Amino acid sequence: MTANDQKPMYNIKAVARLVGLLPVTLRAWERRYGMPVPGRGDQGYRLYSEYDIRTLRWLKAQIESGLSIGRAIDYLNDLRKNGYDPAAEVLYHEIRPSPTEVIVNNSSQSIHRIYEGFLEALLHFNEAKAQEIIRRAFTLYAVDQVLTEVIEETLVTLGEAWHRGELPIAVEHYATQFCMQHLMSMLAAAAAPTRPGCIVAACAPGEEHQMGLLMLVVMLRWRGWDVKYLGPNLSLDRLEEPLRQIHPQIVLFSANRLETARELEKLPEILSHLAHPQPKLVLGGQAFAYGHLAESVPAIYLKGTPAQVIENIESLMPTD
Repeated sequence: MTANDQKPMYNIKAVARLVGLLPVTLRAWERRYGMPVPGRGDQGYRLYSEYDIRTLRWLKAQIESGLSIGRAIDYLNDLRKNGYDPAAEVLYHEIRPSPTEVIVNNSSQSIHRIYEGFLEALLHFNEAKAQEIIRRAFTLYAVDQVLTEVIEETLVTLGEAWHRGELPIAVEHYATQFCMQHLMSMLAAAAAPTRPGCIVAACAPGEEHQMGLLMLVVMLRWRGWDVKYLGPNLSLDRLEEPLRQIHPQIVLFSANRLETARELEKLPEILSHLAHPQPKLVLGGQAFAYGHLAESVPAIYLKGTPAQVIENIESLMPTD
């Protein structure tokens, strides 16, 4: 760590944008936990160093993995007592965006370099390298951005390459299983739900492609929503029994093929047997990109970017 790393340079507004935390959060952490301890400018304004930024990014990554801020700070203090400071060195220099890049454009080329490295690691079955790259990515960028701009982009690239006959199916399967395992571990690491209401999510009967829905479930869980994920190829047989027990506000199904989407036309009858208020039926996936089910199926169809899809789902949930 150099002297420049400790030099106060960034005001609280710039740090909030660089790290992805609200200024009020930064002040609260400083007040309650004494971390970080920014310098002060001539007029008393807080000024943060590169070292402070790395510390905040590390803490944010721990929170996104399921720790509370108090536990994350205790963990950091324990590491430092044992001679290791995860913020002491620029561990991510080869992929880290400059402050200017992050402020001007959150989709800077740096995350594209992360994607390229991740893709290359999976192409060569280098699990250790892929794990390290994705771990670094989550310390630098928001969960949603890593999921969509690194993991999803990598899987799309590999899938298209396989369809063109440019690589063996084994490579595509390996990459899919690697990402699936990572997403499932993120789901398991998510903190307990903190927001009201419940969402039931599953893939349509016969639908095995679950990656898109699983990423959406992870995003929702990490926002504090209670999502019961029932997995791929869910039979509708006796579905009303668990729905009565769960009492969801939303029943979310995904389908990528028309034949699996048509299986969902049975859902309104199933939902009609539930007590009022009945859950909203929400449908998404490639099968609905250019068309909907029969008019007899009252459903809300998800479209747009992942951020827009999340916003649409959250707007359907109770606020208190």
